[in-house]
Amino acid sequence: MTRVAILGGGAAGISAARSLQVAGHETRIFEARDRLGGRAYTDYELAVHPVEMGAEFIHGDAVSAAATWDWVREFAEPTTGAAHCYEIWSQLEGKLVDGATLQDAFGTEPLSSLSRLTKSWLETGGEDVSLAQILDRTWDDHFSPPLNDERRHLIANMIAELAASDIEELGAYQQKESAHEGDDNFAHWRLLHGYTRLMQRAAIGLSVSLSDPVSRVRWDDESAEVVSVSGSSRWDRVVVTLPLGVLRNRSVEFLPELPQEKLWAIEGLNAGHINKVVLKLDRVYWPPDLTFLWTPQSTQLWWRPGQGQKDEEPVLSAYTGGSDAASFEAWDQESMLEEATRQLSDILGESLGGHVVGGRFLAWGIEDYTRMAYSSAPVGASGLRASLAAPIGSLRFAGEATNVLHPASVSGAIESGARAAAEID
Repeated sequence: MTRVAILGGGAAGISAARSLQVAGHETRIFEARDRLGGRAYTDYELAVHPVEMGAEFIHGDAVSAAATWDWVREFAEPTTGAAHCYEIWSQLEGKLVDGATLQDAFGTEPLSSLSRLTKSWLETGGEDVSLAQILDRTWDDHFSPPLNDERRHLIANMIAELAASDIEELGAYQQKESAHEGDDNFAHWRLLHGYTRLMQRAAIGLSVSLSDPVSRVRWDDESAEVVSVSGSSRWDRVVVTLPLGVLRNRSVEFLPELPQEKLWAIEGLNAGHINKVVLKLDRVYWPPDLTFLWTPQSTQLWWRPGQGQKDEEPVLSAYTGGSDAASFEAWDQESMLEEATRQLSDILGESLGGHVVGGRFLAWGIEDYTRMAYSSAPVGASGLRASLAAPIGSLRFAGEATNVLHPASVSGAIESGARAAAEID
């Protein structure tokens, strides 16, 4: 039996602990927060139904998100029916338009079209350039009408919220590296009882130390000492599932320092930014069939977090990524709720200032134990995820940023935890 410490109680850490427990090893999860789940965090107080402040959807079917679906089936957690990206509304030229009109405005569906342009670029031997360069160099050669500033801004916002990074920060090769069967299935499913409950149920029976941040790991080839708020303990192996942002911030000291290849990966990948603003209103002010509402404004994307719930309340979430999200991280909750209300009023063409009855604001980039949303790969970053995942001495590494095929997803985090556990004998 091997004694294994697991740093972090998010999806990757829980997954690693579950796999190791089945294999007969002794484990303990060290979690800095007073809760499990990491970047999966559900608010159960704002509305009668759960409102996700972190991870929101299961992206894709049983092929592309198999790891998450395995947990859903194991715990019989109910889900909504799939919501598809083509069921969208958008704001263009100051008007609220439906998905068909949006497609007419672009002459195509913008996200899948940019994906096809990138795939073609790579297949014809194009160099690793940013997605912004591919968009600007090739769009007008293939689609009409041509891009104007507003159309380009809308595409940039779509990418920023998907990747948590700006279109200028994303390399073309990351699409090739992360290609996986089922990734073109744009169905999104929501857990009716919330991601927090799924994480709690997955962790039943595990040894967990909450509110116990780790400050130092002294490691060698044979074992490691973990120093946390609760004291010092010796382990045969350590599974590090800390977010990329925490590793980059050097919140945990590794002695000796991690090797240069590992540090290059930590510094080379993008630790992306995502904010969520949730507004609860006194009634519905938007089209009843609204699913996703993309805009050129800095709040970027709006949706109904209660869609599919039996007793849906009039609640909308704004989901903002990249530099727009980073710029909002210094704002306090009251100011951010006011700004989101102002932007939503502009989008819908109706003043909502006196109609907001509650709200939430969470900026993941300034959360002490996260310091990011999820990872992405810039130009020249091909291979860095594999370097981040590589075992060294008594240390193993997991988390969405270490998953080459499914990064930036709960499914990818779960897969990475199981992979790290399998590296321990």
